Amino acid sequence: MPKTLERPVGVIARPRAVRSRGLATLGAGCAFASAALIWLCRAEDPSVHYVSQLGATGMPTAPLFNLALLLLAIAAVMVDRALLARRVGYVAGWPIATTLLVCGLCFGFASVVTCSPGCPVPFTAGSLPQDFVHITFAVLGFVLAIVAMAQTAMLRRRPWMRAASILTLTAVGATSFTGAMIALFRGDTVLGGNLEFTAATLAITWFGVFGLQVAADASAADREPGPAEVTIP
Repeated sequence: MPKTLERPVGVIARPRAVRSRGLATLGAGCAFASAALIWLCRAEDPSVHYVSQLGATGMPTAPLFNLALLLLAIAAVMVDRALLARRVGYVAGWPIATTLLVCGLCFGFASVVTCSPGCPVPFTAGSLPQDFVHITFAVLGFVLAIVAMAQTAMLRRRPWMRAASILTLTAVGATSFTGAMIALFRGDTVLGGNLEFTAATLAITWFGVFGLQVAADASAADREPGPAEVTIP
């Protein structure tokens, strides 16, 4: 006759929880470091109006800025791996982990293929194919970051994270759209640049905060006691 035994769930789930917590914490740290490096680059050359110009070919800030962009890519992928390690929750339409993975790959590609000096708008005078490639992947990564925020805003498990995602999503959308319109219609480049830096900072900070939330969830799961039934024939 089969026998049913009980053993603590925490013992079974602990390796996954520890791995998820470590990856998420690493991702959060990379995101915050990325934001700090970008503002360090901006402080070094305040004449630069738009974010991608800091990493353009020949710019003295290019190595540091492209490292910051690579750190952001690592942050997105690390949080993605952390979510996969847990294998629970964080699904809105499709797994948020998938959005973060593609987002991170886009930022990673944009950190390798930089824009040309001045970072001209694609298909304008002086623009090169690399400008189109860089801006396409950078914009796609940014859009996917907004999609990840929207997905998180639809989750019910963490009300404060939902609220933070909604606020960040609204602020990032408004500032980035306004900055893009200013750039497109050749408006005040100083204002447009400040708005773009603000949007980028908010988005990157969201990655860090989200990573810390995933780490906190993993820690909570690690501490939860409970029985798990195991049937022995």
